Formats: sequence, C-alpha cells, structure tokens
Amino acid sequence: MIPYFPIPAISLPGGLRITVFAVLACLGVVAGCRLAMRRASEAGLPPRELRGALIWVLSAGFLGAHLAAILLYAPAWLAKDHLMLLKIWRGMSSFGGFAGALAGAFFYFRRRRRPWIAEADILVEALVTGWIFGRLGCALVHDHIGSGTSFLLGIKFRSGIYHDLGLYEFLYTLFVLWPAVCLARRAQRPGLCAAAVSLLYAPVRFALDFLRITDPRYMGLTPAQYGAIALAGFGACMLIRAAYSLQTAGEQLERSPVIWLAIRARGADQLQLRGS
Repeated sequence: MIPYFPIPAISLPGGLRITVFAVLACLGVVAGCRLAMRRASEAGLPPRELRGALIWVLSAGFLGAHLAAILLYAPAWLAKDHLMLLKIWRGMSSFGGFAGALAGAFFYFRRRRRPWIAEADILVEALVTGWIFGRLGCALVHDHIGSGTSFLLGIKFRSGIYHDLGLYEFLYTLFVLWPAVCLARRAQRPGLCAAAVSLLYAPVRFALDFLRITDPRYMGLTPAQYGAIALAGFGACMLIRAAYSLQTAGEQLERSPVIWLAIRARGADQLQLRGS
C-alpha cells in the first residue's frame, strides 16, 4: 500500500494559496502549448492559426470544465452562492473541459471555414501532455478517492485503504495514452491520434467511475460515464474519418499515374543520392 502524506499549500498575502495541483496544472498548460506549437511547425501549419486555436480551446475548455462541475456535480453550491458560476477557479470537471475544448475548436475553425483534422491530432497530443501533469497533481492531493480496497496501489489513510483514481489515471496516461499518441503520430494518418486517445480513454474512465463514492449519479451513471460514452462515439467517428482519408488517398493515387510516376522517380533519386 502507498502511505498517505499531505502536501501543504503555500499561503500568500490576501488570502491566496498556491497548491501543488495548481502548479502542475499550469505546467501542463505550458507544456501542452509548447508541444502544440512545435508540432505545428514540424507539420508546416501556420503558427498564428494554431495559436488562435489554442486560445479558443483553453478558454472554452476551462469554462466548460467549471460549468459542468457546478451544474452536474455540485448544484448545491450554486444554491448557496449564485455567483459560483463566475468563480471559475472553484471546481473543474474533466469531461466538461473536453466538451468545452471541442466546442471552442469547432467554433474557431468553423469561422475560418476550413477543415481542422490535422490540428485536431496536434491538439490531442497537447491535451495528453497536459493531462500527465494534471493527473499527477490529482494523485498528489488525492482529490479523486474511490471505494475501499486491498489493492497494491491503494492509498493508506488513517480511516482505511482506498482507491486513488487520480493516481490510476496518471499511470494509465503515462504508460498507455502517451505511447499510443507516439505510435499514432508515426502512422501519419489524419485523425488517428484523436481516435486512438478517445477510444483508449473512454472505456477505462467508464469503468473507473464505478469506484467513485461521492459523485452524483443520474439513472445509475455518473456524468463522466455519460461523457465517456460520447467520447467513444467521437473516437469511432474519427477512426472512420482516418480510414476514409487513407482509402481516398489510395484511390486518388491509383487514378493518377502522373502522381504515381512522380513518387517513383523521387524515390529513385533519393536512392541514388544515398548510394553516392
């Protein structure tokens, strides 16, 4: 079992407090944005355009995360304090953040009237990068405690041993989701990265939420479990899109002997250069 040890917050003048979760969340945002800009440069995408997309995705994501946390998880807070919706630092929901980020990206690229399948993969890479930092913060502050357990990775509190779902997600992201992102990137199939992450994360999160003991349930399921179902549907659509783009590219290549001959000639030139 893993022993529990608290990490105290740093108090600042004016009643402000700096927690380890806040620090890691900020580091995750910075790391994700830096990765996205570097990947955009490697892919030949306009940096200014992706920078605008990041602003929309982050703004809408944080807003969606807060609104979902208050309206779906803690409506009693709103009954006590009608200004709670404006206190965006109070309460975050991961699936609310996903929905807000997706809405922000859709709105941004819809205004620009252009497809955004390539940018979607880059944004998902950035999300997984930031997710590693965020879930590490959750694991360190133990804000996603589940039911009692005798599992080896359970956290030993004074009152007993409990699942730490933040820790489980951190380990899953580090050892499963991030390698999946790297493999999908090498495949160079637009939409495949977004599909892989969605389809790998959704069923695991759906299963883990049965261990939660404080989250509200609607018709037997938590809000995140409904979000996981929607995420799985999104991942399936992205997978079909990636397969369709591959099939379309193959058909265009077969129908265009000029392109085929050009590729063959380029390959032959590269072989001659390597041989020299």
